[in-house]
Amino acid sequence: MKKPLDQFLIRKALRHLESSDRALSGLITKHGPCTITPALDNPFHALASSIISQQISAHAARAIKGRLFDLIGPQTFTPQNVLRISAKNSKAAGLSRPKFEYIRGLALAVRNGDLDFASIAKWEDEEVITKLITFSGIGRWTAEMFLIFGLGRPDVLSVNDAGLKRGFKVAYNLQQGPSADEMISISEPWRPYRSVGSWYLWRVVD
Repeated sequence: MKKPLDQFLIRKALRHLESSDRALSGLITKHGPCTITPALDNPFHALASSIISQQISAHAARAIKGRLFDLIGPQTFTPQNVLRISAKNSKAAGLSRPKFEYIRGLALAVRNGDLDFASIAKWEDEEVITKLITFSGIGRWTAEMFLIFGLGRPDVLSVNDAGLKRGFKVAYNLQQGPSADEMISISEPWRPYRSVGSWYLWRVVD
């Protein structure tokens, strides 16, 4: 298991990225230190947040999360409290019925012991992805976002993320959106800090 991102590791990542990629060096200067803060104390929050963010803009996702937090409080976004939300209230917050059912299903899985965050936090990245995609509503993208923002894994590259594709196109002056292979090739010098490199490309199009 890799050490999760913290301030020390992020500083180390920035030194590596600045010395290995000119485009990223410029973005680091422009946007300042990376602010990824893994939700290690509430991984369920991070996973549910990734589901809410599926296929909608970052602005829309923040608005929905804000309204949900108004219902239950941002510090209590736990499986137990999610199970107390009614479908009617979740709809009023802007959450679609399928996403509500996905998040409720995850809350039930945690309660029933089918999803144990303490255990999967010890697994390798691909093992975590393989486990999470067995749950309804979770595909590889959602699992990758959880790896970055829930578990703080430092070397995740989500090649199917639309915003990241746009970030590559702009930052590297590409004629068109890159293929998965192109994204992997360009980001090869970032290893083992591709999560941090990705954060800067998201800033390009945020």
